[in-house]
Amino acid sequence: MCKTYDAIHKLAKKTESDAIVLWVGHKKVSGKLYTCDEGKCYDEIVTLEDAVVEHCHGDKECQYREVKWLNIPSHHIKAFTFKCCG
Repeated sequence: MCKTYDAIHKLAKKTESDAIVLWVGHKKVSGKLYTCDEGKCYDEIVTLEDAVVEHCHGDKECQYREVKWLNIPSHHIKAFTFKCCG
């Protein structure tokens, strides 16, 4: 089991928000974390619903792409944070 995967799901149980931001390589990904309440998740795959992928190329404009579902292998995640309720 990947420690990043474990940490994300352990912290998700203790936060009031399911909105998460992940950094994967040079991309920033945000969305709603899909939790595995019924054990329907794959090990080491973080699934986001209504995800937005942001990719910025230096001084150029950033590109955004929205997807309904996004599966990310947890070993590619460099950092993560949960968005605070606001």
